[in-house]
Amino acid sequence: MKTNKILTLLLGLSLACIAVLLVKLTIQNEPNTTSSQSEPTAASNQSEQNLSKYRALYARPVSEWDKPKLDESVVKEWREFEPFKEPPFPANNAYSDIKAFLGLRLFNDPRLSKSGQISCQNCHNQELAFTDGLKLSYGHDRQRGRRNAPNIQMAAFFDELFWDGRAKSLEEQALGPITDPKEMANSLENAKNAIKNATEYYPLFVAAFGDESEQGLWKRHFPQLFEQNATKRLRSFLRDEIKIDKNLVAKFPSQELESARKLININNIAKAIATYERSFVVPKNSRFNAFLNGDYRFLSDKELWGLDIFRNKGECMNCHYGAMLSDNKYHNIGLSFYGRKLQDFGRYEVTKNPADAGKFKTPSLVSVSRSAPYMHGGLFPHLIGVINMYNAGFPVAVEKGTENDPLLPKTDPLIKKLNLTRDEILALEAFLKSL
Repeated sequence: MKTNKILTLLLGLSLACIAVLLVKLTIQNEPNTTSSQSEPTAASNQSEQNLSKYRALYARPVSEWDKPKLDESVVKEWREFEPFKEPPFPANNAYSDIKAFLGLRLFNDPRLSKSGQISCQNCHNQELAFTDGLKLSYGHDRQRGRRNAPNIQMAAFFDELFWDGRAKSLEEQALGPITDPKEMANSLENAKNAIKNATEYYPLFVAAFGDESEQGLWKRHFPQLFEQNATKRLRSFLRDEIKIDKNLVAKFPSQELESARKLININNIAKAIATYERSFVVPKNSRFNAFLNGDYRFLSDKELWGLDIFRNKGECMNCHYGAMLSDNKYHNIGLSFYGRKLQDFGRYEVTKNPADAGKFKTPSLVSVSRSAPYMHGGLFPHLIGVINMYNAGFPVAVEKGTENDPLLPKTDPLIKKLNLTRDEILALEAFLKSL
């Protein structure tokens, strides 16, 4: 059974001066419209006939599209759009549906936190494209985090995780929030012991990580976890038929209990959560993905105009391309707030390389319309605001006397004024909402 089919079902279980100026600029430039109102009856600069030309350009296989407008620095690495694909799983943490199911349980378990009140799901809600809809997330003792909770829907495809890339794998990323003093504020030892004390996890860890010699008695009492038929096994997951009686587990011989307890370690906890995170099936309701797969009904002429702007005049494809809609790199777009209260040097804090000051990882644009607010500081509540700032070239004021500071963040040369019209901005917004 293919992974995406399994996990589609699994996911069904889961229920400040410059800053102020930027926000003000966003509001000032934001059209006074709702999403339904932002659709002009007729584009002022584009007749219906002119708009239809974009369907002729794009309503055909991607391989037949013209090459987009690209900066010379990205031509060699750039890749065309492609439909969503299966996520990669490392050899040392191969996929299994029981491991993903265990990871789902751990992802939603607040016992991993010091307070016993915060789980991974608090900041990464499936209904919000695995974000939390907040500018900055709340963590331990109602502390605000430093950065916006990113959309982790495409995390499996990134080489490095977090805005600054400090985690080199999903396994490492899964443990990071547990020990962060502003997030779960726990120790790995205490988190492990909390799960060890939850006997309902014992058969799950045995099924996910135990060998045949360790599974015998558990198979007899929890046959659904060990069902050989993948469809039947999955059906029991979906119907929430995995009922683990703590009293029954407590009656198991001490040898079996001790064997199960040994399997509950930090490495296996990380592997289970990472497996679940790698199993995120990108949204089946993505109209753009359906379009790329050949169903050309799913994008309007206006959205196709926005696609063309994305590929050309908007120069978005310099950083957002391929299946994951990201170049998997780090850029400084002008939001480091150098010398200000909100100063954040991003990637530099990991590498200590002055050239990385103010750089942040390019996020995926998958489900971007459901993952507001935007940027690492959550500064922009609406897509229109983000587009307006890119259109303006993210202007940054440099104070006198700081020009030669090696840590003065240098805005990426890819960031420049775009000179998009109002109608072009609205068309680009419409396209982004299809992703």
